[in-house]
Amino acid sequence: MSHYVQGQNEDILKIVGRAVLTLHLHGETLSSDKVSSMIACYAEEEPVSDDENQRLYALAIQMLS
Repeated sequence: MSHYVQGQNEDILKIVGRAVLTLHLHGETLSSDKVSSMIACYAEEEPVSDDENQRLYALAIQMLS
């Protein structure tokens, strides 16, 4: 596995982990829909000019569907 792909996978896992942790800390039950929604909120907060991060958020959401 190339370092780029490995780094990309780690970044996606960090995004998903952040969403899961946030939901857990707020006492929410976990479901793929809720985690996807939380990731979408994070994506909206990102600067639009950061295409790579937007792509990572999209991949994270796709992974959960």
